[in-house]
Amino acid sequence: MLTDERFAAVCAETRWHVRRPLDLIFIHSERDVSGRQPRATLNPFTVLAAAAAWERFLSDLVGAVKYPDDVWGTEGKSGLGRFQIAKKKRGDGKGWISLPWEPVHLDAYLRQQGVLNQDLSDGWSAWLSNSWIGAMPKGWSFEEYATNPDAFHVILKEAQRIRNGAAHYALPQDPDDAVETSYTWFNNAESVTIQSGHARGITAVFLQLIDASIVTIARSNGWPPSRFRLPATWFEAVIPDSDSRYGGGQFWGGTKLHRVS
Repeated sequence: MLTDERFAAVCAETRWHVRRPLDLIFIHSERDVSGRQPRATLNPFTVLAAAAAWERFLSDLVGAVKYPDDVWGTEGKSGLGRFQIAKKKRGDGKGWISLPWEPVHLDAYLRQQGVLNQDLSDGWSAWLSNSWIGAMPKGWSFEEYATNPDAFHVILKEAQRIRNGAAHYALPQDPDDAVETSYTWFNNAESVTIQSGHARGITAVFLQLIDASIVTIARSNGWPPSRFRLPATWFEAVIPDSDSRYGGGQFWGGTKLHRVS
């Protein structure tokens, strides 16, 4: 059973993990440059860090339910559960689906594990970026999973594709497979990378999904969500100066991200 103390520990851990992609975006934004320049290297790792924050959040939720008291909290670990969902063969024969990225499987698994008593995706609503120019996410559309689940399936599949491509780009496990399946990215800095605007758009998705999921889980268990949520300043179009870490940062191309009420 998930307790409020363990959920608070998971959310505190999650805030630290979300800071990693935000740190990389903030570093990327420190100064204006043009032409070939090294900061483009930050973009694939921004995507990896954002996806890792999401997957670690899910993993720790399951750990918070399953870990016995004599293991929980040892060696500085808040949970470190394993999100054990097998991959499923795609019906079109084009490889395997990673089920934690499929809401229908994610919902069923978290209910089965006792994390919450409803579908996690019930509370999902977010601004989704569908294009970008340079460092600016563009093509925003506001979507609610309850009314347009396909929009979230599309954006999560795209995030998974880019995350996997970034992982192969940085850490190829098989050179032959890497050559065959690698992604080629071009940006206006004439460097092989992911566009910064694309990386920021993917980060924005996970930021909103994590916060919305925190609210859904808290309410499902009868706890006030405000105790557990991500900082509201991270969702602003311009991070206010009151944020000691990112004050003045503009992460989302002038768009204010959605926080569920």
